[in-house]
Amino acid sequence: MKKKLIWSAVIGLAVVAAAPALAATPYNASIAGQPGSGRSPLVNLVQSSTQTIDVVNLPANVGLYALHCVLPADPRQAPTQCDDSATGLAYLTATPTDRATVQIPIKVNAEFFGTNPNPTSSGSAAGPVNCRMSACAVYVLGAGKESANPQYIRVWPTQFTPLTTPRKADAATVSIGSATISPANSGTKPTISMKPVKFSVTLASGLTPTLSSQDCTLGSGTIAAISTSGTCTVQITSTGGKYFLPIVTTQVIKIGTKATV
Repeated sequence: MKKKLIWSAVIGLAVVAAAPALAATPYNASIAGQPGSGRSPLVNLVQSSTQTIDVVNLPANVGLYALHCVLPADPRQAPTQCDDSATGLAYLTATPTDRATVQIPIKVNAEFFGTNPNPTSSGSAAGPVNCRMSACAVYVLGAGKESANPQYIRVWPTQFTPLTTPRKADAATVSIGSATISPANSGTKPTISMKPVKFSVTLASGLTPTLSSQDCTLGSGTIAAISTSGTCTVQITSTGGKYFLPIVTTQVIKIGTKATV
């Protein structure tokens, strides 16, 4: 779902509030009974929680995206910093029949690594987001050809409870083949080749990290170079938790014709 064009409409809270339901397809969506008009915030949210989006009367052949983003300064513009974590972006696939009711679970985090969900457009660079300091909201919008249809757009501003206790810094341990690097990017740079080798990252917090790579491919528990020389960079991020701060770090790996791990 990441790095795909999922936003092609110019949208904002004013558009959402003004879009009436069509009589033929009285679609709607709510969270905890709150309508997605942009005027009903989700309040007292903890650091991370799974929210359920209740959708009614979804027409056939319509899929939906749900994502948590920083509200743009101009509400008529699409957000350019949205949660990049594995469960922070939800996708409901289209079906050939109408659905009277359907639910979309989405993990809503107070802090996340924000990226542009529409990378073909200009906007804020990727980076850490703290929704206690910046205004954020959960968005629902149509997928594919329906992404430009305001009928399916719903917005819920998010408000998080303040932190009451200090949190520890997190640390990442990287395992590549038989080599273990802790903390990540400590200066050790094993060499990988175009042949896949075992790869994993664990955090001291026990949280599940989100991984992305440049100049190598990450498979199901493996990593492989896409060329025969140079370096590969793996970015490691997490949304933080009650006792640990978010982490944003990288691991640089050498690339060669023969692996050393």
